[in-house]
Amino acid sequence: VNVARRPKAKREPSTGRKPTVLVIDDDPDICSLLRTYLKMEGFESRAAGNRNEILAELRRSPLPDLVLLDVGLPDANGFDILHKMREHPVLKALPVIMLTGEATREAVLKGILGGADGYVTKPFDIHHMVRAVKVVLGLATDPNAPDWDYSL
Repeated sequence: VNVARRPKAKREPSTGRKPTVLVIDDDPDICSLLRTYLKMEGFESRAAGNRNEILAELRRSPLPDLVLLDVGLPDANGFDILHKMREHPVLKALPVIMLTGEATREAVLKGILGGADGYVTKPFDIHHMVRAVKVVLGLATDPNAPDWDYSL
């Protein structure tokens, strides 16, 4: 499943800094992969894998421009985190893409109806993931761009 919602209002890019993505996943290999590709696409990134790291990153300035959020974390549930973010006065407008192995119809609906701006299931295609990030942030995407990691 790959779903990404375009923003209702055009988001202006932050001046003087690259867009930042917070990757919340307990698998260090997935975090490393995503952070590498996001860097290659011109993003800054940070990572968190448990409740304490998530709280620290969401309190850190500046806030990320987008969150990639796994559902299955060792000491937290991504759907609960999304719900709390949508109730928080500062975090409620922060774009979130769920990134999870939870691929049932009920899980996808729970994420989207819970306020997620996108939903991508594992295993995922890295190009689709990066494109979803760009779409949700309202950044230009080039559908004809070559897959630069496959070019010689």
